[in-house]
Amino acid sequence: MNRFAQNTALLGVPARRVVSMCLALFAIVLCAWQETPQSPPVSPGAVLASRQADFVVVITIHGPIDSVTSFSVQRRLQQAADSGADAIVLDINSPGGEIGAVLEITGAIKQSPVPITIAWINPHAYSGGAIIALACSEIVVGSAAQMGDAFPVTIATDNGRMGIRGLTPDERTKMLPPLLADVVDSARRAGFDEYLVQAIVTDGIELWLVEEEGTGRRFTVNEAEYRAIFDRDPPRLKPMFAHVPGSRQDTTPADTNPVDENADREQLVEEELEFQPASPVLGDLASSVTDRLSVNSTRPTFDASQRGLWTDLGYVTDGSAPIVMDTDQMGVLGFSSGQITNDEELKAFLGATTLVRLDQSWSESASRFLTSMGVRFILIAVFLLALFIEMSSPGLIVPGAIAMGAAVLLIAPPMVIGMANWWEVGAIILGVVFILLEIFVMPGFGVFGIVGLVALFGGMIGTFIPDGTGIIPSDPNASSAALKGMVTMLLAIITAGIGMYFVSKHFGTLPLLNRLVLKDLSDRQQDMSLVSLMADSGGPPAAVGDEGVTTTPLKPVGQALIDDRILDVVSDIGFVEAEVPVRVIAVESMRVVVEPVRDEGETA
Repeated sequence: MNRFAQNTALLGVPARRVVSMCLALFAIVLCAWQETPQSPPVSPGAVLASRQADFVVVITIHGPIDSVTSFSVQRRLQQAADSGADAIVLDINSPGGEIGAVLEITGAIKQSPVPITIAWINPHAYSGGAIIALACSEIVVGSAAQMGDAFPVTIATDNGRMGIRGLTPDERTKMLPPLLADVVDSARRAGFDEYLVQAIVTDGIELWLVEEEGTGRRFTVNEAEYRAIFDRDPPRLKPMFAHVPGSRQDTTPADTNPVDENADREQLVEEELEFQPASPVLGDLASSVTDRLSVNSTRPTFDASQRGLWTDLGYVTDGSAPIVMDTDQMGVLGFSSGQITNDEELKAFLGATTLVRLDQSWSESASRFLTSMGVRFILIAVFLLALFIEMSSPGLIVPGAIAMGAAVLLIAPPMVIGMANWWEVGAIILGVVFILLEIFVMPGFGVFGIVGLVALFGGMIGTFIPDGTGIIPSDPNASSAALKGMVTMLLAIITAGIGMYFVSKHFGTLPLLNRLVLKDLSDRQQDMSLVSLMADSGGPPAAVGDEGVTTTPLKPVGQALIDDRILDVVSDIGFVEAEVPVRVIAVESMRVVVEPVRDEGETA
């Protein structure tokens, strides 16, 4: 018997039992030391009646979330409902995206007639992806999954550099209430923790986890509630979510926002306030959030009457940043129902016999490409330049066809995804018609020209704004889209203007356009003809003010009879019919420029 066995034998305890007890104690200590136990993987067995589904449709949400994603998800949700699906699973792997598009998707999920909606975080659901996951009735996770950090940010320019910044006070007042109302509504529907979902959306929320004795129900509480139910200051040891250096808590002096403990509790419980802010930092938004809620809270009131009924499970977050939960933390905090790694496990989890996947269609992918800012900038510039060329030389057809094609590519994709309506199409068409009237029917920059330009550009900018937000949107997201549209339009107009200048100066010499111009002689023959005429006459073939008549159509180059001589001439305003009186307005080294004569002494 070794020394350890001798010592244990003296205590009357067998050595093997001591070893077993030590190993068990070590296991208990190890489990207690770990911050979050692992979420259990899904195992075959009985399926809960509340989630049993024979026919399951899986809808993928991969990549950034925008208006195209919103349109696509809503279409597929409707398709799943029409096909008789018993359950819809949203396969999410997204970094987030536009707030407006995210809220459209969450609204469609909650309004779906399909009774079971499950979010499968596979593997990441950040920002808008997390908000969409919360809108489902249940959440399952893949291995190494993460969800959270839905703090809204905006894109800003600093010294010419694009970057991301936090919200200004005005933006916070406009953008946070819809998000808070949506996630709190989702939490109340699905039974998630109301305070934790607020901590996903914003920072400044400090929470502790408590468990009800006897029932095992878990909730997070803030500092005032912790003191009320435990009658002591809350411990601030290592939180479940690590402190983020450089946060507002680090940069704001402690005495600038003192906590009135009694005021906090009054704010939470006064008149059974429908929205319960998790922190005083959200108190100013309470009424605005409440106005958007439709589901009552079932969260208990944590006051002195609850003393002795709850167990402290630890410090959750110090509020230094919006929380991001991993697979294990989602299990501990009541968000995850289990781990799913493939479609077969998903079928077993739901007891399904049929599983169908609905991915984004190729046309929706094409719409995303065509509605990107870079592509739309190119299309607008091409449309304006091609329209200018066609108006300068009517009858060329090809520039007009290019302009029409660019207009279709500009208008059709936004209409498909709900970003454009018929009034915008009508405004664009009306603008083009009025501009044509101004050029060819009533020359001179007047009412028709101004109205045409305003209608054309207003209609194009309108295709950037989500449908239903109005011509002058007040919604922050729609306003941001309108601003992007105006910047894109401005850059496209500048680019097209530069192109118009070069085209007007070198119309007949450009590689493609010179083939569209009517010429009876070759370029070299025309040049030699003009040189010969100038040499024979001892000077230029014509003088400014000479009049004649066209013998061929000018497109814009043709011929005219001036002073009993046939000269090669160029029209100053574009297409001119044959047999039309013209007057010389410029004589250059290699060409004669003319314009039509309308009445006596009047030129076009």
